[in-house]
Amino acid sequence: MPKASVIIRTFNEERHIGNLLDAIKTQDFGDCEIIVVDSGSNDRTLEIAGKLADKILKIESRDFTFGYSLNVGCKAASGEYLVFVSAHTLPVNNQWLANLLSPFADRKVAMVYGGQLGGADSKFSEKRDLQKTSYPNNANAAIRKDLWQMRPFDEYLFGLEDVDWAKYVEAQDFLVRCEPKAAVYHLHNEKWAQVFNRYRREAIAAARIGLPHPTQAKISHLWIIRNIFGDILSSLPNISLARLEEIGKFRYFQWKGSRQGWIHDKEVDLNREKYALFYSAGNKAVMIADKHRAEIIDMPLPELKPGDILIRVEYVGVCRTDLEVYEGSLGYYASGIAQYPIVPGHEFSGTIAGIGANSKYRERFKVGDMVVGECILSNGEKSERREVGVINYNGAYGQFVVIPGEYVHKIPGGLDLTTASLAEPLAVVLRALKRVEHRIEQSAKVAVVGAGPIGNLCSQVLAKRGHKITVFDKSQDRLNFVMDFAAIRQEVQGLGDFNFIIEATGSAQVLERVLRESRINATILLLGFPYGKIDYNFEDIVGKEKAVIGSVGGRE
Repeated sequence: MPKASVIIRTFNEERHIGNLLDAIKTQDFGDCEIIVVDSGSNDRTLEIAGKLADKILKIESRDFTFGYSLNVGCKAASGEYLVFVSAHTLPVNNQWLANLLSPFADRKVAMVYGGQLGGADSKFSEKRDLQKTSYPNNANAAIRKDLWQMRPFDEYLFGLEDVDWAKYVEAQDFLVRCEPKAAVYHLHNEKWAQVFNRYRREAIAAARIGLPHPTQAKISHLWIIRNIFGDILSSLPNISLARLEEIGKFRYFQWKGSRQGWIHDKEVDLNREKYALFYSAGNKAVMIADKHRAEIIDMPLPELKPGDILIRVEYVGVCRTDLEVYEGSLGYYASGIAQYPIVPGHEFSGTIAGIGANSKYRERFKVGDMVVGECILSNGEKSERREVGVINYNGAYGQFVVIPGEYVHKIPGGLDLTTASLAEPLAVVLRALKRVEHRIEQSAKVAVVGAGPIGNLCSQVLAKRGHKITVFDKSQDRLNFVMDFAAIRQEVQGLGDFNFIIEATGSAQVLERVLRESRINATILLLGFPYGKIDYNFEDIVGKEKAVIGSVGGRE
């Protein structure tokens, strides 16, 4: 049985976890096991940890709190002492673990916490704070397991579960010791939203456990002024505009987060707010903020509801619809049905990174499965219209996208992710052709107007079914892709020769010609998007008994 169990909480820690595990393995103390408690990592964290950790435990990200994840690890631990270290830390030397555990020679000692130092990428102000830390912190601490069994960590705190536990054992006449020789580098490199969120969480927890003020900040205006001034003085003579900006921003978001949590959020609902509080960043995405205005932003990881699937996006197609959303010309946006901002992207493939808790889809899918997702998530009749990346639902122009499980499909073996990203437009084509197949005789002459992706796929499917096809497009480059299985023309003419016409350009002018020049009893399938308004006498449709069918989406 090991003397100590080192418990590490992880969530997307591929950058640091390998170095930390290597450092623990080379500690002079030696007699320890390593337990990793992961809360839904979707990077290489588990792959790296699997090579060095003794136990890997997984919890749902939606269930995460600091106390809960630690309790899961403590319950599985075999050691007499439970050692906690942040996944983004690194011991300063090989004596770290021995130094951290040495005070337990005194049986009155219940908890020991070590020193913390900033890393090369750490913000200057935070380095100063770490050097002054004088309260227990489970980024680098150890406790006796027998005392944990008497009183586990509070799982309903947003943070400071370590301070809360220390308060409890001190009230039972046990001792809490600081051991500066047991130091680690704490390698924070947070974005400003994460800084705000961290201090907000700690302030909420500080209020709930009865502290006189947040642990690392006070909420007065004088406090922020005094600390900014102190940081600047400490920075001399190596001051710069970049350093001044960093100091100002760090102290502002530290103060603002602390103030928000302490004054406004004391009664915030843990179950309702914890996902946003614990997972405030980690998903770069292209956001179209308004017409002709797009930017790359850091978004929170999408929240997983019980029936949802979290997909790491591998490939995403650039559809003309995406460009029309950006330009504001898509009908939904021109008419005001849809509003900005939105993350576009609806033709994608990826791998499953997470499955919603209590989900029936756990029987069908597992993390790592290669999948695609549908675009249209509602029919608009009984619920709000939702189309992935188009209207009322963020799409796949990001690192991750969440799709309800019923709209997710496994990629069959042998099909690569690049090709699979075309599944959505192909599904649109297959559904459309199924709707009109009873009107396409084998001898029918077929025209496909537009050789873009939809027109190209229509042509390929119909050619494989043995139909004779003529494809029209003004672009010779596009026509070159279909010339092996279809006749090609750059000028749209002779439409009256065809029994069946597929309009796949979305051009109002081209549609008007197709309607006007098509023959008696022609079938016209509309797959272009958007057409806008046209002035047309529909008496011609009735008098010549033409059939006009529109189709969108790929679900049967």
